Amino acid sequence: MKHDVYAHTAKISEAPAPSVATPAGPHSPLVLLRTVLENPTDLEHVRKYTTDDFMYVSLNYENPELKQIMPWAGTTAGTEGLVQTFKDVFTFWSVVAFELQDSFENPDGAAIFGYFTYRSTTLEKTVTSPLSILARAKDGKLNFVQFMEDTFATVRSFRESGAYRIKANPDGSELDV
Repeated sequence: MKHDVYAHTAKISEAPAPSVATPAGPHSPLVLLRTVLENPTDLEHVRKYTTDDFMYVSLNYENPELKQIMPWAGTTAGTEGLVQTFKDVFTFWSVVAFELQDSFENPDGAAIFGYFTYRSTTLEKTVTSPLSILARAKDGKLNFVQFMEDTFATVRSFRESGAYRIKANPDGSELDV
């Protein structure tokens, strides 16, 4: 049985039209980031566009609990961390959609925003999440990339049963999710 675990999200089609930045040049941070995303599971391809001291942050800086569910979560040194993340993601989910909607650039960095829809391979639950990618460049190569998503939604695509008791509101109310 398939579930849309993020069905309450506003329809993507209702989002404003994208305002995609024009890259500053052929080796600008935005071009480098877009080029890496064309084939993010090929280590030799990605290595051509990253520095020797490349750092990758996936979802958070460090979170042992999340890392148990998503082993790629956290900060890794080296291009291999970014490549392994995409390999793992493509193993844990099938990609239904991956759309870039907006981008910005400055001389040292770039940011891309969009959304993805993934289907978990274990439970076949579908999730749509916004995404943002921040990239920094040095000497014509990427030296830092940070990928962010709605991890509450993506983790729930693996939830088979159970509930969380949430006590966020200072008024004392609780809810089960």
